[in-house]
Amino acid sequence: MKGTMIAAAAALATILTTNAAPARAEVPNLAGVYLYADEDGDTGMWTIRTTCTPDCVAHVTTSSGRSFDAALVDGRYINTRTIPGGVTCPGHTAGDFGRWIPASEHPVTVTQWWDPVTLTGEVDFFNDAAPCALADHRDSFRLTRIDR
Repeated sequence: MKGTMIAAAAALATILTTNAAPARAEVPNLAGVYLYADEDGDTGMWTIRTTCTPDCVAHVTTSSGRSFDAALVDGRYINTRTIPGGVTCPGHTAGDFGRWIPASEHPVTVTQWWDPVTLTGEVDFFNDAAPCALADHRDSFRLTRIDR
């Protein structure tokens, strides 16, 4: 009997001292349609579907028909992608003879993140391939759910 009690106590001590897996913070389900509005007044619609199996990913489709996935990392959804035609350089004259260079579109690489609780985020623009320069390399934005 004494041996059984010691074994039971040892088993209980093992159970109590074993580290449990850390609990994952509750991530809001973002499934829905959102108004995207940045600090410059640009707007669009995002349709978001989230999956968490086991890592959380937001699957986003924009009103312009583009789509991307953003992984949840350290409490924020984040994505880096290249947008074809994301920068439009205006037409201009160049050289001593005033040769006309027509407007042209070029890809832009963006890194974008947002907080799933506050629905605010930032986007950084990198345009190494475009012959014209971006005046603003960072925007903040807000997502507002509109399909309630």
